[in-house]
Amino acid sequence: MENKLRELIGQPNVWLFVKSSNGWLKNVEILDVSQETVTFRYENESDKERRLWEKTTRIKNVTEIEVRLLAIPKSDGEVQEMKNRLSQIFEKE
Repeated sequence: MENKLRELIGQPNVWLFVKSSNGWLKNVEILDVSQETVTFRYENESDKERRLWEKTTRIKNVTEIEVRLLAIPKSDGEVQEMKNRLSQIFEKE
C-alpha cells in the first residue's frame, strides 16, 4: 500500500477509502507518504460553504484506493465537442 500511495503523489482523480472516516474521500491530492502515514488534501462541499481539508492518517487506515482513468460525457454533443477540441490540439502539434 505504501508504494502505491507513493506512486500517486500529485496525481489527479484519486479516491481513498479511509476506515476512520467510514467512507470514500473523493479526488484527494496525496502530498506525502512516510513509512507509517499518508498526508493528503481534499475538498468537501455543503449548501453553505466549501471546505478544504488536509489530513494525515496511518497507512493501515487506508483500505482501498481507486483512480478514475477516464470520464466520457453521455451526451453526443459533448462527445463531439471533446473530439473537436482534441483534433485542434493535435493539428497544432
